Amino acid sequence: MKKKLLAGLLATATTVSMMAAVPVFAEDAETIKIGTLYPLTGDVAAIGQNIMRGVEFAVNEINENGGVDGKQIEIVQGDSQGDAQTGMTEAERLITQENVCAILGAYQSSVTEVVAQIAEQYQVPLLTAISTADTLTETGYEYFFRLAPTNSMFLRDMIQFLVDASSENEDIKVESIAVCADNTLLGQETAEWAKYFAEEQGIEYLGEVLYSKGAADLSSEVIQLKEMNPDALVVDNYISDGILLTNTMAEQGYKPNIMIGKATAYIDPSYIPAVGERANGIVTASEFNPGTKGVEISDAFKEEYGVEMNGHSAESYTAVWVLKTAIENAGSAEREDLKNALKDIKIEGSFPGGSEIILPYDTIEFSDIEMNGKQHTNTNGGATLTILQIQDGAYKTVWPFEIADGEIQYPAAYE
Repeated sequence: MKKKLLAGLLATATTVSMMAAVPVFAEDAETIKIGTLYPLTGDVAAIGQNIMRGVEFAVNEINENGGVDGKQIEIVQGDSQGDAQTGMTEAERLITQENVCAILGAYQSSVTEVVAQIAEQYQVPLLTAISTADTLTETGYEYFFRLAPTNSMFLRDMIQFLVDASSENEDIKVESIAVCADNTLLGQETAEWAKYFAEEQGIEYLGEVLYSKGAADLSSEVIQLKEMNPDALVVDNYISDGILLTNTMAEQGYKPNIMIGKATAYIDPSYIPAVGERANGIVTASEFNPGTKGVEISDAFKEEYGVEMNGHSAESYTAVWVLKTAIENAGSAEREDLKNALKDIKIEGSFPGGSEIILPYDTIEFSDIEMNGKQHTNTNGGATLTILQIQDGAYKTVWPFEIADGEIQYPAAYE
């Protein structure tokens, strides 16, 4: 079904000669044009807008300090509206009309999957800082690069946290898990990898409850979860669904001892204000560890935008610095040169002439590697996660234990 959908979308794209259709990036241009493609309207617009904060913050920082080889970065925004068809159309516009040298995007893996095919068709580098579906880097595409951890990396670290927490604290028991996610590519992979890593660690997998994204009601799903009664509930929900799930659980009195999210809704700046004290005790994976790395940057970000830097904005901030470094390494913003520079890039500790890597690891490079029996192309294989818990309305790092600034509160209070 997925392949048929993609074929149908791509069939609507204009079939043209690559040499004739793709304009050449002008080296004498006054600015370096980079496209962004995120959902700026629609049901996940809050997340797309927050991702753009990270992009804009990095661009302003770079431009104020001389730009890229003396040229200013110009961001050309595209709005996917959270829709694959729209994402495809916007990607073509950014490439053929706006003549961007690269694209940052998208957010939902299902949109990124289509945009990656367009980028490959037109031979334009596409760097995703957010999309996590493993299949995205299993295609062998040469122009698609992933900074973000994959779904399997998320679930690997989330399950390891549950194992370590059980080993560290005799009061914590995790012998079974269940999954609640939407029935998209992302949610299906979350269920697949949760089962894989749980069984690898000797944890019983009770099953998954999947629903349609943007659900109006999750009452029956919560009833199913209550009946399953897992020791830990693993969730992966976009923001509106995450808010609805949390509120429905509270209304039905469902309080699993541990509820662990795969970032998405649970690190969004609008989540805690929307659900209030019901968030207390909920655990989430995160691509950013507040208070340990990049403190000066995250403090300045909060002063600028009035919200905390989170995994999404930290990843998109970092992605801009990756592109800056690649362009400078290449000595060119031509698309082919940039693609080759991304393939060769290796950033350790900090960016040349810039800040430290603020993500939970110290090396960024795009490698062709095998993970869990699958071959991945141009993926950031060294990416790792931290685990946060919402305590008294704030995020506390609880894993890895050696960098934790809070103790795990168990069972979750939800109040």
